[in-house]
Amino acid sequence: MIWDTTKYFLTYDQVFRKIYVKQIKRLRKDFFKIIENASKKNYQKIDWWVSPIGERNNYSTKLFHFLCIIDTIEYFYLKKIPINKIILDNQNLYKILKNRFPKYNFELKKEKKYSNFFITIIKHLLVFLTSKIYTNHYKLKKNSKKIILVDKFISSANLLEDRYYNHFFERKKNVMYFPTIVNLKIFNLIKTTIKIQRSKKFLNKFDLLNFNDFIFSIFYIFRRKKLFVKNIYYNKINISRIINDEILRNRNINASIIGIQNYLFAKRLSNKKIYIKKFVNWFENTAVDKGLNLGFNTFAKNIETIGYQGFTSYKEFMCLDPLNFEKKYNLLPNKIVCIGKNLIKPKKEFYKNIDIVLGPALRFNHVYKNINIKKKYLNSVLVNLNLDVENSRLIIENIMSTDFYKKFGGKIYLKSHPLMDITKIVNVLDKKNIYLVKGNIFNLASKFKITITSGATSSIMETLAAGCKLCFPFDNFTDAYSLKLMNTPKSYYKVCSNISELSNYLIKSTKSGNKIFINKNFKKKIFNELTKKNQIILQ
Repeated sequence: MIWDTTKYFLTYDQVFRKIYVKQIKRLRKDFFKIIENASKKNYQKIDWWVSPIGERNNYSTKLFHFLCIIDTIEYFYLKKIPINKIILDNQNLYKILKNRFPKYNFELKKEKKYSNFFITIIKHLLVFLTSKIYTNHYKLKKNSKKIILVDKFISSANLLEDRYYNHFFERKKNVMYFPTIVNLKIFNLIKTTIKIQRSKKFLNKFDLLNFNDFIFSIFYIFRRKKLFVKNIYYNKINISRIINDEILRNRNINASIIGIQNYLFAKRLSNKKIYIKKFVNWFENTAVDKGLNLGFNTFAKNIETIGYQGFTSYKEFMCLDPLNFEKKYNLLPNKIVCIGKNLIKPKKEFYKNIDIVLGPALRFNHVYKNINIKKKYLNSVLVNLNLDVENSRLIIENIMSTDFYKKFGGKIYLKSHPLMDITKIVNVLDKKNIYLVKGNIFNLASKFKITITSGATSSIMETLAAGCKLCFPFDNFTDAYSLKLMNTPKSYYKVCSNISELSNYLIKSTKSGNKIFINKNFKKKIFNELTKKNQIILQ
């Protein structure tokens, strides 16, 4: 047996995948405890909390993946199960494992490098310079005590586009958006920055930050070695070098820089004695959010901060759920708002005493509109993809390997994430019975009996709200576990452990005669309908 650990874990041979996936649930607390211990030295430094380790974002660091590898090999070693070769791409992990398990043959593979570092720096410089050229110093001078700042990500040159709050704040005169531009090419980046500066509805952080602040945020890359830790152990293994190596990674350097800038924005807000009523943070607990909340909790304690989690619960994205040490170190907003009763329990999984309040599901208010559920596409399946390229590629490969598609002429309708280029995964032009579809996932899912999906996306629950059942084409633990914690009935979804099971389920379930379900009571527990009462917390 050969185990190539550098591949996507769901593509491992079944014998390895089964044991690896078992580690995911068991090791999460250990992963968080390691980060808590590593944070004790650097907890007062903003640089630490925006680093891949301090952020606690498993998409920004491979540390959790490395822990799963260590424990998977430990299992095989103790069971005396032979492995011909284990392929790794991290030199420090290679040295550790080779020393701990001398009977196994390890091979070190050249690691894939991230090449977008300089482009990221150039984009930040262009945003800063453009902001300064078109700066507006008067946006917060007048009636600022009544102003509510609302955190908003801008991924389009169209400033009216709102994928986060469904235009809830658009007509409120006392609300200004606090923009963070993401995923735009250079021309649109400059164009959008100019639009932001000319709009009375937006307050750019660079209206307050100076050149020294900007340099400080960029020079984070040169300060990272000061964050290095010593004597951090896991299972009697000193993993300090692995942690230090991860600190130097550039996988999410853009978010780290933005996090520092957000921290300094709160500081400048306080220094200039500008007082606002409230700050609403789109709270995913990433480096971007940690910078904001640490900044407000340190420099502007008089300003109320609301962490609005306008999404459901997905355990694959591990930093979403707050921890007690993050509260202790002032990294959390004053209040955390979730959008459904059944979401409270999963968000408290690791921090039982945290106070979470209910608010409106702003961007999901459409799930309460009437839909036509009489006509369903037969012998067809909707495939809903998220931003994870590896995950999305495997979903497509699995369904295209089924007899449902190859022998029975099953039709596949692909709904890609708006920010993902589907051509990176599959060229549909030369594929039979594969079609690209666009639009609201709720409206699309209402036309199908089955949706195939996986990963960190609230559209999973939108699918159920539309009366369409879910099929997960592989078992990654987190998909089904997330639904379980939200008290989702097992009859609403199916986890398929292999291609044959997936094929049989699709052939059977996409025929005529299947009952259509819409559990209105369950929908209300996931998505709070907007009311005058529950919107008060955001005003």
